[in-house]
Amino acid sequence: MTCIYPIRHGQASFGKDDYDCLSPLGEQQATHLGADLKRRGVRFDKVFRGSMLRHQQTAKGCLHAMGADESIIENTIVDANWNEYDHQDILAQLNPAFATPAGVKQHLMQHKNPNVALQNVIEEAFSRWMSNDFAQQYTESWMAYQSRIELAIQNVIDHNEDAKHIAVFSSGGPIAVLGQTLLNIPASNLMKVNWTLVNAGITKIIHSKKGLVLSSLNDHSAFEGNHRHLITYK
Repeated sequence: MTCIYPIRHGQASFGKDDYDCLSPLGEQQATHLGADLKRRGVRFDKVFRGSMLRHQQTAKGCLHAMGADESIIENTIVDANWNEYDHQDILAQLNPAFATPAGVKQHLMQHKNPNVALQNVIEEAFSRWMSNDFAQQYTESWMAYQSRIELAIQNVIDHNEDAKHIAVFSSGGPIAVLGQTLLNIPASNLMKVNWTLVNAGITKIIHSKKGLVLSSLNDHSAFEGNHRHLITYK
């Protein structure tokens, strides 16, 4: 039996020109998570991560705070299949004005409640993407994205080399897809799952001869109590 722990990256630079970089709070989340895992006696035998900068930064901060063996850190497997969907492309296909963060900001400024407006835009854009009616318009279609995540988890299984505890530093989208698939949640509810995922939250998937079983989703107990100020969702 192998325990696979998909870990969402820390808070990225939401709304900035370069989203793919941890914010100062995101760096703090990664370090705090690692310290909490060390306190609990958690050790990883093998580590995978996506190729995005925020995955690299989260893995580095967490693993060093855990006191992970240097050999584990140095032999981290980078697999771009764990990368997030291209949210900017998905938004742009709904409205070309949303092709840049500045364009989205300009749109939100026209609304009395920007947060509600943003959620509406995202839900509409992702519903369009996931309908597959316009698949050819996207850099990566919804079906292609699903297949990529299936390949990502299979790569972990195929290359675990008898490791019993495997960390995977990724993003909310891939983790939500895994949760949605393993719990047989309709794909139309994917974003509802995704919205609930906490930065630096941990999911646990057990792989055995019977297949994959979702043991826990979005554990963020490390950030509760006196550390609630570290809880973010973007």
